Amino acid sequence: MGLFNKAGRQGVLRAGLPLLAAGTAAVPGVNAAINPEEPGKTKVVAILGTDDSHNGVGYEIQIRKIFESKKDWQLIVVRANKFFTPELIRDADLLITCQKSGADSIDVFSGDGGLADTMAEGVPLWTDTNVKAIIDNVRNRGMGLIALHNTILAGNRQFVDFLDVREIMCNELEPLWVTRINKNHPIMQGIGKFMIANDEQFAVIIKSTSTATLFETTAIHEKRQVISGWALDSGNGRIVGLLPGHTIDTYKEPEYRNIIWRAAHWAMKRTIEPYPNAQNRYYI
Repeated sequence: MGLFNKAGRQGVLRAGLPLLAAGTAAVPGVNAAINPEEPGKTKVVAILGTDDSHNGVGYEIQIRKIFESKKDWQLIVVRANKFFTPELIRDADLLITCQKSGADSIDVFSGDGGLADTMAEGVPLWTDTNVKAIIDNVRNRGMGLIALHNTILAGNRQFVDFLDVREIMCNELEPLWVTRINKNHPIMQGIGKFMIANDEQFAVIIKSTSTATLFETTAIHEKRQVISGWALDSGNGRIVGLLPGHTIDTYKEPEYRNIIWRAAHWAMKRTIEPYPNAQNRYYI
């Protein structure tokens, strides 16, 4: 039996219910994921896209390792775009995204899920409805947002403008030095200059003077110096953009893990606790 019974799914769609309802009926635990397991839990939702060049499973493993000491944080990972709905983030404290434009390359939950002799495309994340919900939750309710790596390629102008940047494409995989660290910002305090062995160097142009640059990167091959991290307040919420993160090894860099840890606390307006495994391998 497939994840969605065909007749049942069509009936749900004819009834005008959101697609999540179909997934909820067939996937144990989806209902439970919409709300925290217990009062006082911190709800973190992460969308870590998988396609022909991005390993969402690897990203999830590393992100979970970064926050594994936070036993009072519930990390819910959306493993396919079709499982994201505005309801999922209506009470989320933090949303983490690493997802470009377009549909999921493969709907791994179609048919019988684990076995397939054809390839079905999934659905896109960055619809106007989803973007509106994300912006509303940040600006009006105070949800934090961390936009990782290729999130700037969301392809939805309203959302990218919401990040207060203009996106610049990468050119190749290469070593990057993380430099020009803004140690006046709470996220970057205690972080030293460090190297990322192999990654894509996306870049942004920050649009507003009120948005803070967190750090820049220097591309070893191209000799290009660009802004690669930024942070801003947006209404009642906060946004952090962090562009490194194409390769799994980037998320293993101890300094970058510390940045993500600190960014999560700052975005949620929490006291930034020391990262349990903080290291500065090269510079203080």
